[in-house]
Amino acid sequence: MTATSIAGAFGKGLSGGSLVSIFGMNLAASTEAASTVPLPTKLGGTSVAVNGVAAPLFFVSPGQINFQMPYCYGTCHTASPQGIVVSTAAGSSDPYLVDGQGAEGLFTSDASGCGQGAILNVRADGSVSVNSTANGAAPGDSISIFGTGLGIVSNPPPDGMPAQSAPLSASSVVGDSKLDSVDNPPVPGSYWAGRAPGLIGVDQFNFLVPDTTREGCAVPLQVVALYGISQAVTVSIRKGGGPCVDPPSAGFGQIAWEKSVTTSTHPTVGSTTETDTLTVSLQSSPGKQAPATPAYTEGGLPGAPVYFGPSCPVSGYRSLDAGRISTQAPGSSPVPASVMPLTGPVSNLTVYQTMLPNRSIHPGTFSVSAMGGGDVGPFQSSVQIGSEIHITTVIAGRLFDFTQPVTVNWTGGDPASWVTFTIINHYGYEDVPHAVRARTSAGTATIGTVAGHQQAAPGLVSVVLEVDPDPSQIAAFAAPGLSLGGRHTWKYTYRFEDVMVQ
Repeated sequence: MTATSIAGAFGKGLSGGSLVSIFGMNLAASTEAASTVPLPTKLGGTSVAVNGVAAPLFFVSPGQINFQMPYCYGTCHTASPQGIVVSTAAGSSDPYLVDGQGAEGLFTSDASGCGQGAILNVRADGSVSVNSTANGAAPGDSISIFGTGLGIVSNPPPDGMPAQSAPLSASSVVGDSKLDSVDNPPVPGSYWAGRAPGLIGVDQFNFLVPDTTREGCAVPLQVVALYGISQAVTVSIRKGGGPCVDPPSAGFGQIAWEKSVTTSTHPTVGSTTETDTLTVSLQSSPGKQAPATPAYTEGGLPGAPVYFGPSCPVSGYRSLDAGRISTQAPGSSPVPASVMPLTGPVSNLTVYQTMLPNRSIHPGTFSVSAMGGGDVGPFQSSVQIGSEIHITTVIAGRLFDFTQPVTVNWTGGDPASWVTFTIINHYGYEDVPHAVRARTSAGTATIGTVAGHQQAAPGLVSVVLEVDPDPSQIAAFAAPGLSLGGRHTWKYTYRFEDVMVQ
């Protein structure tokens, strides 16, 4: 038996009030659909309980059940989660433990979770129409995006009942969006987010389309909510509205060196591993660089399945061939970078990638050279990788008190670079990250009280420090076939797992 968000199966997890599908065998004796409101908690002799709470049912069949997650999921769970249990006249299933680190899953016009989003255009004159390639949204207009998985809202309707128009069931945290390229910063100011009035378990986000948004038939769009980010869907944008027109394709490149050190702080099986990776991504897209939506691969609760984001090819985006690529590190001979599939949902793209021996990435000048291929001509680019930081705060073996502010200190590093300090509480039903960002030169960063600390438990907390260059430290490069050029960057990541809390 598996359980997943109805929104194309691409939500990061499940949250209270969201729409969920269960797939399996012998889930019901017959196929039946609900015809009354509130939704029943039993259909055709089948019922679903989530942590002991009866769930409203939309549909049951021998192979699939569609239901609404009870609103109290994430707030009324017990210390020992009971999971999802399906009961029929023949008996009850074993509990199925699900991860509740909810994130919005967006609906699409073909219900696949990929491609054209389920989006309405709202013109300045108040008229409403369906967004499509024949009817693009105009910059300056509003759009309404629909999905499921937002989580806690004010004035929540009873389980199995539609949301009301008065009072509205609004989110206390208004989400952001990412338009044009998911590499762009979020666009603040969804001016309303919450349950869609008149619908059961459906969320609605209202956004103003920025004037700077490019035109196109498949402009990538994501919603950034409190506990995560949605998959990328597409929206049609056309100045003045009407049928969309894709801009000419443009090439862009990114070269990234990353050293990642992961330390398990478990008192008996602690270990430290390092990976050094070079990734060269050369992509063509309509007007701007291709989106690189990350796959959702965190599984925060022991026994729960891992959730993955969608593998959604985006029309007009493709990888570019630059022939043989090699690297030159300080004091080393050239190392070829092999061609590998891109490990994200844009599955029609590839990258050049190579795993380097441990301790290969360190301060110094690193170079990448391409022989040139069918799409991109020869090029050479170098970047000065900055210094690592040395974390002076004891994390392994330390007992953290999350009722108090948490401070980490470090020495070293380049004064111009940045450190992002993140604490992730994996326990319970909301995988909640807390992060602050500070100049490396500050030598310290502090996070206030960690939400959910009441449920924090040993082994279910991560502490992460990431060192990124200042924009002034990122090297630009040019190559025939890359009309937008490229950037050459680096990163150090220090991750501590199994952190102890009191």
